Amino acid sequence: MTLDQTTAEHFDQTFAVNVRGTLFTVQKALPLLNDGASIVLVGSTAGDRGVEAFGAYAASKAAVRSFARTWSNELKARGIRVNVVSPAWIETPGGTAAFGDEETARAVKENVAATVARGRMGQPEEAAAVVAFLASEQSSYVVGANFYVDGGANQI
Repeated sequence: MTLDQTTAEHFDQTFAVNVRGTLFTVQKALPLLNDGASIVLVGSTAGDRGVEAFGAYAASKAAVRSFARTWSNELKARGIRVNVVSPAWIETPGGTAAFGDEETARAVKENVAATVARGRMGQPEEAAAVVAFLASEQSSYVVGANFYVDGGANQI
């Protein structure tokens, strides 16, 4: 929604899910986490890009990115690492259904492909592989980072 279209309800729902939900989920999980654990938050390339009509969503994902930096400092005594995975367009059944009919979905996919270096939408497995890396010991020296899973859309 554009600035003039954004309602209090839309803003509240977006921040409730993306910001409030993230904060209180991690807060509740903390007592269950071992020292040295890894927390992987879900951001979005929208948090960096300034895409028209995504203002509230982008701001909520920027807040998630900020959480990773702050919590990395707050949890360093326990050795808990906090990082973010920020996907762009990932092709999922739910995402495709949100585009409406098949013709609209096809047009969106073509538009995305034209703006992404990889020439296509990402696949869930590609985002999951980055999450698995961040959750593993292989990323033990990665703290407070934001990994883009965007086919190069934000990078080139």
